[in-house]
Amino acid sequence: MITPPATTPPAYSTPVPQQAQPPRPAKRSPFGMIFGIVATALSLGAIALAVFAPQLTTAPNLRVPQGWQHVYSDNPGTSSGLWDSTGGCDFSSEGLHIGSEGTCTFKPADGATLTNGVLVVAGLAPAADVASSEDTGILLDNSVLVIVSQQGDYKICRGSCQISSSTGEGPISGSTIAMHSDAFVANEIAVLYNADASSVDLYINGQFVNHATVDISGTPTIALATSSSGETLVTHVDIYAGGVP
Repeated sequence: MITPPATTPPAYSTPVPQQAQPPRPAKRSPFGMIFGIVATALSLGAIALAVFAPQLTTAPNLRVPQGWQHVYSDNPGTSSGLWDSTGGCDFSSEGLHIGSEGTCTFKPADGATLTNGVLVVAGLAPAADVASSEDTGILLDNSVLVIVSQQGDYKICRGSCQISSSTGEGPISGSTIAMHSDAFVANEIAVLYNADASSVDLYINGQFVNHATVDISGTPTIALATSSSGETLVTHVDIYAGGVP
């Protein structure tokens, strides 16, 4: 019997699994890098501007002139004896309400006379607290009217000046973002009359807005007012004078 030759089974190699290649890092777009740098620079610039902008402006913030006397500081709605009530003025704990084309004249205590100029600072209730459009005027000697609307529109009327219109010298008018136009935010307007310089400066929320040369008495009378289409609610008033003889 012939025995067949032994055969060696073929060798099979075990396949080695191929290792996954590590992912290549995504290539960053140069445009994304530039955008990120620019956005960061703008953010830092905005922060710096918010901090230093008040120091860069040439317009001064409101300051009481040195040596002036503080004549009055109160809610005018609760000190009715110092305000003439015959011009459409209503007094309450909320403030002094002045109706359409109303005028409320300040009467200094003991009949004192205000000399060498005056500074009148009026705090206003939010516009939402009045029924119609809020605008507020500060009237000096019945001849210089500074009136500001809740939108920030203002007028400095000189000469013979009425609340609803102006005659004499042409008014100085404009608009400012210093006024908070939000109906639920209070505002403050101020008029500084310097008798020596024959000038009136308007400030809104402490910021200088505009200036006018005027020719009025060195002992001006003071009144709060509104236009024929508005009303106002004055919650606090401060009055300073260059002298009180």
